[in-house]
Amino acid sequence: MSGAAGLVAAVVQARMTSSRLPGTILLPLAGKTLLYRMLERVKRIAGVDKVVLALAEGAAHDVAVEAVSGLDVLVVRGSEQDVLSRTARAAREAKADTVVRITSDCPLVDPGVSATILQAYADGVGDGLRYARTAFDHGFPLGFDTEVFASELLYEADAKSNDHYEREHATPYIWRRPERFPQMMITGSPDRRDWRLVVDTADDYKLVSAVYDTLYPSSPQFGYRELADLFETEPQLLRINAHVEQRPYVGLA
Repeated sequence: MSGAAGLVAAVVQARMTSSRLPGTILLPLAGKTLLYRMLERVKRIAGVDKVVLALAEGAAHDVAVEAVSGLDVLVVRGSEQDVLSRTARAAREAKADTVVRITSDCPLVDPGVSATILQAYADGVGDGLRYARTAFDHGFPLGFDTEVFASELLYEADAKSNDHYEREHATPYIWRRPERFPQMMITGSPDRRDWRLVVDTADDYKLVSAVYDTLYPSSPQFGYRELADLFETEPQLLRINAHVEQRPYVGLA
């Protein structure tokens, strides 16, 4: 991929101890676990050379290793609470030059959208771009979130940040400092940021399960277009979790 020199690794962080819905990553989706289906999609992102599961350490999370058996995914273990250090360790062990970061609670992430973010980053590197992502508050659905940056930014964050929020969420050290790290926030049209396609609560899972039950049997590689068609014909699906409040991003400019 032009501009994204070296090895491009998609790093997916995961743990079993979600505060709102423990065991989220092992919930069933189309005959496999949520984590397995999510990683299947990540592996289809054009331009990604390696997929890394940044899994929390500890016996509670061991079962997730078996859940990804059969996928060509590198599993790297690290601190449960210090997500920044865990993500940095995963990037180092993968020998990544460029990191594509996606969280494991996004089993409807669209590989084409993620590839667009990666390509935009690659195209901008020569002009000084350091960080690209789906926009925080406009455009692509919540659950398509994709971040791309050079691994060296992650290593700097890990070495320098003492901020609890920055360590718990991995990349705020980068996006909180646009004056140091030139950034591109990529939006889509129409604005569908109100589509909640992450799994953090039981109702989130109910929606995602309904989507997989409907689309996966006939179109296992369904994407954004198929989702849009489904929600146009069955708008009641999006109402299942419309009441769930998303935790705010702290420190946006």
